[in-house]
Amino acid sequence: MTDQLLHGLLAKYYDRLYSYRDYLDEAVKIQNLIIKYSPIEPTTILDVACGTGLHLKHLKDDFKCIGVDISKDMLKIARKNVKGVVFKQADMKKLELKKQFDVITCLLSSIGYLKNNRYLNKTLKNFYDHLVKGGLILVEPSQARSFYVSGKPPITFYDGKDLKLTRLNKSKIRNNIAHLTMHIVIAEKGKEVKYFADNHKLGIFGISETLKIMRNIGFKCKFLANGFMNGRGLLIGIKK
Repeated sequence: MTDQLLHGLLAKYYDRLYSYRDYLDEAVKIQNLIIKYSPIEPTTILDVACGTGLHLKHLKDDFKCIGVDISKDMLKIARKNVKGVVFKQADMKKLELKKQFDVITCLLSSIGYLKNNRYLNKTLKNFYDHLVKGGLILVEPSQARSFYVSGKPPITFYDGKDLKLTRLNKSKIRNNIAHLTMHIVIAEKGKEVKYFADNHKLGIFGISETLKIMRNIGFKCKFLANGFMNGRGLLIGIKK
């Protein structure tokens, strides 16, 4: 279950709002990272917080893939987007699939929804337990504190023939939680214009503290400054 409108009631608009992401290019980068860092020959991938499944769409021909997400609405779309992949509803904090994988991915800073270090530690331990020895995790870390700059709201658009979307984000930080409101305007042909305020709470986890947690769990890990999106980087861990 999810409290975020974009992952629930408005899930059908998600792919259009994120249409600026090149999932094919990112899938190629994932494969290159696997080739470079995996000490084993991987055949299986678990994508945690898989959303609408578009990374797996481009990975399923080379790996046996499973996607999990907390949102049944996102999974419904994923099953339409991607054939030949198993999708399951699961909370990353309580992950218990009773099998292990060669690679686990958790992208788009979904790890930020854990909100605190206790849940971060629990989830990374879950990832560790779901990896084979020598297995690899690729985690896009939570946004840095500097991302949530007051007075500089990022805005995205989707300009289709019969559908127009605008999303403007405003945020503020309390302690180590970013309180992010997505102001979403939807204009569809033949319908009234709709406005939604979608509230998200995201934990801000420092890279050093996250790497420390990973090492304490048992990962050999490192941080790459150049990840999939500017300013986020990528955490890489190998199960020793």
